[in-house]
Amino acid sequence: MKTRILAITTVLAVGFSGTCFAGSYSNDFSSGVGAASLRGSAVVDSGSVRLTPNAGGNEGSLVIDNLDPGRTVQSFDASFTLAIGPGSTPPADGVSFSFGPPPGGTYGESGAPTGIAVVFDIYDNGETPTPPVIRIMVNGTQVAATTGTLFTAGAFVPVSIHVDGGGLDLNFNSGAIVFTNALLPGYVPSSQYQFTFGARTGSLAAEQRIDDVAITTSVAAPLAVPTLAEWGTIALAGLLALFAAFALRGARTGRIGTSRRV
Repeated sequence: MKTRILAITTVLAVGFSGTCFAGSYSNDFSSGVGAASLRGSAVVDSGSVRLTPNAGGNEGSLVIDNLDPGRTVQSFDASFTLAIGPGSTPPADGVSFSFGPPPGGTYGESGAPTGIAVVFDIYDNGETPTPPVIRIMVNGTQVAATTGTLFTAGAFVPVSIHVDGGGLDLNFNSGAIVFTNALLPGYVPSSQYQFTFGARTGSLAAEQRIDDVAITTSVAAPLAVPTLAEWGTIALAGLLALFAAFALRGARTGRIGTSRRV
């Protein structure tokens, strides 16, 4: 009988918990930006989003709408293509991909000051290590960095990013730069976080573009509330289990009494 009761409890627990895939955004920018907004110098041009032109003093962002309003993202997968160039010598300043609070206006190459920012930094502003470098930032603090060639002379190269409780994985330009399980100390996701691409130029410049964006999130599955019919089934199962337990106890008591009379 304990086995039957345990089975009922297990079924209920499994049915009311877990994770589920939730929001998604996918766009090749052949017909606008969809559930997103362009800020600053960002425009749709030639089937991609040009965040900055090859001209100084620009900053542009693509801000994607909240994919999971009121729910906290546990993990996500993001992929896109990135093109940097043509540009000045040296080019400046870089591109960011953020999951954090959306900007009031735009984000540049540093990305969101809170949450996660992946920074494709192409200009030396005195940071360590010296650009070109991909930096992983959490709440504005660098937690990982790898140097490598980021200027693509205008050619689009693939980028993929995965984030979960184990950290961050990144693959840039088919393995040219790779992060595996980069730890994210201090990262606490919020239901208010959104995905944002940003880029900036200063006195030096580069054309900086993104295309073929695909993002999928996973959130905690909400606790299911049983329907009235399901509550009836649960109550009936409990009563049957209780009745069977008493019947079994009575049968055992009867056998013990008979044994004593003999």
